[in-house]
Amino acid sequence: MVLDVSCPNFSQGSSWQSFSYIEPQPTHPCEPLMEEDPNPDSPKLYDLLQAATQKLYPSSSLSQLALVSRMLNIKMENNMSQRGYNQMMQLLKEDLPEDNMVLDSYYQTKKLVRSLGLPVEKIDCCESGCMFYWGDDEHLTYCTFCGHERYKRRVSSRKRKLVPYKKMYYFPLIPRLQRLYASPATAADMRWHHEHTKEDGVIRHPSDSEAWKHFNESHHFFVVEPRNVRLRLCTEGFQTFSQFGSKYSSWPVIVTPYNLPPGMCMKEAYMFLTIILPGPTNPKHKIDVFLQPLIKELTLLWETGVEVFDISKKQNFQLRAALMWTISDFPAYSTLSGWSTVGNLAYPYCMEETQSFRLKHGRKTSWFDCHRMFLDQNHPFRRDRKNFRKGKTVQRSSPPYRTEAELLNQICDLGIRKVTELDANEVNRRLCKSCGWKRKTSFGICLIGVLT
Repeated sequence: MVLDVSCPNFSQGSSWQSFSYIEPQPTHPCEPLMEEDPNPDSPKLYDLLQAATQKLYPSSSLSQLALVSRMLNIKMENNMSQRGYNQMMQLLKEDLPEDNMVLDSYYQTKKLVRSLGLPVEKIDCCESGCMFYWGDDEHLTYCTFCGHERYKRRVSSRKRKLVPYKKMYYFPLIPRLQRLYASPATAADMRWHHEHTKEDGVIRHPSDSEAWKHFNESHHFFVVEPRNVRLRLCTEGFQTFSQFGSKYSSWPVIVTPYNLPPGMCMKEAYMFLTIILPGPTNPKHKIDVFLQPLIKELTLLWETGVEVFDISKKQNFQLRAALMWTISDFPAYSTLSGWSTVGNLAYPYCMEETQSFRLKHGRKTSWFDCHRMFLDQNHPFRRDRKNFRKGKTVQRSSPPYRTEAELLNQICDLGIRKVTELDANEVNRRLCKSCGWKRKTSFGICLIGVLT
C-alpha cells in the first residue's frame, strides 16, 4: 500500500486508513551475520569505480572521475561548447606528466559517465501533452487524442533524423536507490530511521511521527526489512527564461528518500530529479501523462522490488519502496490530487460539506466559519457573534473523516475518467460541474495499485 497525502481529507485526523486489496506476500529478512557475494550487476559498478578513482598521475590529488565531474559541472555552468571543452581537456593532457589518465574529448567523458549506470530516457510526447509515445504507443506517428503529428515536417530531399515536437526527460529512480546501498558513505545511513534512539514526545524525523508508526503497523511485510525505502515527492513550476521576458513554465519532479538521518535527507545530493516536464505551458491536469514512467517504476518497487547489494552488511536483499508523502503548494495540490482548489468547494477538508460564502464587497470566497467547526463543542469561539462572521454562530460538528476507499468509491460512482483515457476531457467536464473532483488522478490513486 502506498499512502499519498495529495488526496483530499488525507491529513484530517490521525488515523491513516488503507484500501482493501491483496497485499504482496512478505519476504523473510536477511540473516544479519551472513555475508554474501554481490549480485552479478554490482561487481561491474565496483570495478568501474575502482578504475575511475585511480589518480590522474602518481602524485596527483585528483582522480579521473573527480576531474571529469568537475569539468562537466564547469561546462554546464558556463554554457561551454563541446569544442571548447575538448580544447581545454587536450591542454590539460599535454601539460600533465605523460602517464596521466586525462580524457581529452567530450565523447570519452560521456562514455565514462554513461557506464556508471545512471541513464536518462528521452520520451517523445504530444505537443499538447495529450499522450506519450511510449510502451505500446512507441511506434505511433500521430496523437490518438488530438491527431497532432509527432515529428516536425522538413522540406528536404535528404534523409535526416526525425525531430519530435516535444520530448520529456526521465531519470529512472531504481539505479539511484541501488547506488545508495552500493556506496559505503550512505549504505549504513539508510537504516538510520530504524536504528536511531527515539524520545517520546519529540519529533526530529518523519520516522518519529504517528503517520510513520501507523504505516509500520499496517504493512508488516514492508517493515520486516528495515532497508526498504520511504519516499517523498514534490513538484513546482518555475519560469526558466523569465529574466529574458519570454514565458516558459517548466516543472521538475523531485523524489527524496526519508531513510536517511535529518542532516542528510534534505541535502541537495539526495534530492533526486526524476522528471523534467517540458513547457512552455503549465501541465495542469495533464501532469498524469508525464508521471506514467514514475508510476510504473514505483509500482514495481512496491509489488515486486529489485535485488540490491548492501555494501555495509555485504548482503543481497530485495529492495521495496513506498511513496508516503507529497509536498506542494495549494495550486500544485490540485494538480496532483485531482481536487479543484478554486471556487466554493476549494476547501479540501470539508469538500461538499463546506460552509463557504462569498464576500459582499470583496467578491471573494471565504471559509471563515469552516475553521470553527473543528473546535470543541464548548469552545467560546463557536458562540462568538462579534469577532467572527457577523451574527453567526457555529453549532455543527466537523465533517467526518473519509477514508481513501470512500474517496475512491465516490470518484468511481461519478464515472470520472483518467486523462490518459479517450474522451476523458469531455466526460469529466460534464460530470464534474457539481463536485470538486476534476479527474481520476493517476498519481494519487493508481500508485496504490487499486485501479485496473
